[in-house]
Amino acid sequence: MIRAVAMDTSTWWGGVALVEGEKGVGEVVAEAGLLVRDSHSRHLLPLLEHLLARAGWGRSEVDLYAATRGPGSFTGLRVGLGTIRGLALAASRPCYGIGTLDALAVANGEEDRDRMPVMDAGRSEIYTARFSGGSFPPEAVLKPGLGKPDSVAAAESAPVVWIGRGAVKHRAMLMAGCPGSLVKDTPSGLAGGAGLLAVRHYQDGLPPGNGMSPLYLRSPDAVLRAR
Repeated sequence: MIRAVAMDTSTWWGGVALVEGEKGVGEVVAEAGLLVRDSHSRHLLPLLEHLLARAGWGRSEVDLYAATRGPGSFTGLRVGLGTIRGLALAASRPCYGIGTLDALAVANGEEDRDRMPVMDAGRSEIYTARFSGGSFPPEAVLKPGLGKPDSVAAAESAPVVWIGRGAVKHRAMLMAGCPGSLVKDTPSGLAGGAGLLAVRHYQDGLPPGNGMSPLYLRSPDAVLRAR
C-alpha cells in the first residue's frame, strides 16, 4: 500500500489530501479545503497535521508527496511546490508536480466523451486542456492553453464535458459556443486528484522530482525591465 500527501495551491481555494493506492488503484482517504485570503503558507502545514491526525497516519508512514504545478496563481504554485519539496526532502521521500488541469480531470472521474477541465484565469480568460473521456491517467488530447471562453468553445467541433468551477462560472459562453456539451463541477478537490495521479506515477516508475517546476501560461503582472 502506497500512501501520499498532496497539496493544491493553484487558486485562492487551497487543499490538502491523503491518498492510498495499491496495484494501480487509488483512493482519497481524507481531504480538506480552505478559502485563503492571505497566504497558503500559513495554512498548509496546520491543515496537513489535522488530516494526519484524523486518518491516524504518522509522518513516517507517508511514502511520497505531490503538489499541483499549474496553471494557476504565480505565488500559490511556488508556495505549494516549495512546501512539498521541503517535506519530501526532510523525510527522504520522492515528490511529484502534477498538472492542475490533469488533477481536475481526475477529480471529475471518467466520462463518455472528452473532458475539458476549466480554470478561471481572470481578465475574462480561462485555462483549459482536453483529455480523453475514460483514461487514467488522463490521456492528453490538447495541451493546456489560455483563451477567451467563447473562442475556446467555438473551436470545439463536438460536444465535450466542461469541468470545474471555472466551467460553472463561464457556463453560458461555453454552452453557447459548443452546444450539446455538459458542464460539471467536481465531486472532490484538486489535491485529491493530484494525489491519485502521484501514486500512479510512482507505481509506474516515473522518476522522483518529475514536474516540480511551475507551469505558467501567462507572464507575471510585474516584470523587471531589461537594462
